[in-house]
Amino acid sequence: MTESLPETETTEHRKRVRSGIVLGLVSAVGYSGANLALRDVAIPNDLGWAIWVTANKAWPAAIVGWVLVGLRARRGLPALPPKSALLPLILTGLLMQYGGNVAFQYSLSMSGLAIAVPLCFATLIATGAWLGRVLLGDPLTPRTLASVAVLLAAIVFLSEGAEEAATALHGTASRFAVVAGVVTACLAGCSWGASGVIVRRYVTGSLSVPTTLVVLSTTGVVVMGAHSLFSPGVERMLATTADQWTSIIAAGVLNAIAFFTVAEALKRMPVTFVNILNTSQNAMCAAAGVLLFAEPLTTPLIVGCSLTMLGLLIVDSGRKQPARDR
Repeated sequence: MTESLPETETTEHRKRVRSGIVLGLVSAVGYSGANLALRDVAIPNDLGWAIWVTANKAWPAAIVGWVLVGLRARRGLPALPPKSALLPLILTGLLMQYGGNVAFQYSLSMSGLAIAVPLCFATLIATGAWLGRVLLGDPLTPRTLASVAVLLAAIVFLSEGAEEAATALHGTASRFAVVAGVVTACLAGCSWGASGVIVRRYVTGSLSVPTTLVVLSTTGVVVMGAHSLFSPGVERMLATTADQWTSIIAAGVLNAIAFFTVAEALKRMPVTFVNILNTSQNAMCAAAGVLLFAEPLTTPLIVGCSLTMLGLLIVDSGRKQPARDR
């Protein structure tokens, strides 16, 4: 037997969903701006440089995180995570940094903005939907499953367009460039999808958003910074130009804004809907790749981006809260 939810609880649920949508859209705009800045400093086939960019991109989020943690401590609120959560968060941070940020930066250099972003998000949504269901019990409605199916089809089309993108970037479409661009974009999507599920698990449980994210971002600063000493090395780090620093700092600031807003959105809505809401980046980044970086506008790109936007339109938003079991 079921009973309807009280009107006040239903209203509160709708407010949470609406605020979650706004936060999700803000994060999408922030990530889009960060991606433009990251594309500006992408150097083809240079993994060491991708590590250095990732290390510096993490600074703004870490600074904001520590400030918020300090404010919580002053108010007598729990500030740092318990020891039992510290190792899982550090491991999640490593997955987010190496599997997500480094792989994505490398993919930008190999396949470009217009291909890497939609391909990454298609795999992110599929991964997040599956893990969200398995680990969090998030609902997978027929509309959400249809959305995931459409996004998997988008992966196929976007992969087809990777060859022309590689040709435009490198002057030749070598097998390595095509495969590396596709594989690293998909790796980034899978890593971010898994990380998003873990973040939602913590921020809807016993930990606050600042407490959770400060560990993830600090892991990026410390581990990626130490790695940068060996690859690309101190000499290459010191050779970073003023223009490159401007783009890297801009990417870090915009990423910090998006990082915290998407985590707040995850407190309010299922992982899959937050991820699909973020696919609005696809259109913005595809247009920027073509208009600002002279990336090729191909039929597979148009079809792939159209499919990802269709996936956004048909997904179940979770606006209706199900009846409660008695």
